Amino acid sequence: MASISNDQSSYFTSVLAKPPPLVAFDAFKKTNATYKEKTARGGFLTLIIAAIIAVLVWTEAREYLYGEAGYEFSVDRGVAHDLQLNFDATVATPCHYLTVDVRDAVGDRLHISDEFKKDGTTFEIGQAQRLQNLHNQKEISASKMISDSKGRRVFPRTAHVVEDGPACRIWGSMSVKKVTGNLHVTTLGHGYLSWEHTDHALMNLSHVIHEFSFGPYFPRISQPLDNSAEVTDAHFHIFQYFVSVVSTTYVDARRRILNTSQYSVTDMSRVTEHGRGVPGIFIKYDIEPMSLTIRERTTTLLQFLVRLAGIVGGILVCSDYGFRTFDFMVDQVLGSSGKAPIPTSVASPRPKTPTMRGFSSGADR
Repeated sequence: MASISNDQSSYFTSVLAKPPPLVAFDAFKKTNATYKEKTARGGFLTLIIAAIIAVLVWTEAREYLYGEAGYEFSVDRGVAHDLQLNFDATVATPCHYLTVDVRDAVGDRLHISDEFKKDGTTFEIGQAQRLQNLHNQKEISASKMISDSKGRRVFPRTAHVVEDGPACRIWGSMSVKKVTGNLHVTTLGHGYLSWEHTDHALMNLSHVIHEFSFGPYFPRISQPLDNSAEVTDAHFHIFQYFVSVVSTTYVDARRRILNTSQYSVTDMSRVTEHGRGVPGIFIKYDIEPMSLTIRERTTTLLQFLVRLAGIVGGILVCSDYGFRTFDFMVDQVLGSSGKAPIPTSVASPRPKTPTMRGFSSGADR
């Protein structure tokens, strides 16, 4: 027994002194190159699988870099508070004959012609388009929205200032109650009592809205009414815009926060006759009693790598099984490739039984 114990201890000592090579731990069995056969359909399938992997990897990379938006709705607790209104428009009527008013649901009427600045200018449409022709903008990420809000927050100067010009640029910001209201741009003597009556030949309510927004003024953030234009040849024309405002909070992946407002808009216009309607530009805004939080969600680097490994590995494994099944079915339908089958065993020839020949006796001779 003592000799057996000594032999075992010497065996384990030899194993510890010289461990087995790493080849013994290889869990990924290799196939000799001589056992592999390349086919045209295999190469075609490889290209398809590579394209699918590239598309999925690019999708995951975009989600990792830019994240995805999560939307949360809640009751707006800031209703009935003050809200900043930003307005910048050019109207094809001299400034002297234009008046600007705001009337809200509380019953307050604000004559704000003196609060907004007016610059005489020429009426130019430029790159502006009709509201119906403006294409729907792509959804902007919270990161870009917050980055765009860091720009300069002042209105640009009037490009062409013309004293007592044929058109007027009305621009500025003011504080209004956070309730339903209506912004009016009308001419003197039409619609509201005035000591002065605007000559009908000078009335032209063609306009370009450069900016209309709520909350802090961010010139780099585009709103639905921005850069929209309406042109008319009639002296008595009514332009109406119906705006639905929602308080919006943007939160990006770095937890930066932007509190602002966004809105949707519909419009209508019609030509009226003298005494049968009030010609002007009317922007009616409704404050929705809810708030929207747009939160940017991104994955960590570790999560991105794990998902990437799962995508690539899963596609390779599934495609390998799929190709094996497809290859087997093709061989069953089209037959073998013409090679002679290799026999499993070779039968050895049976030995012949020796024939016994007798000797004739002398009697037979």
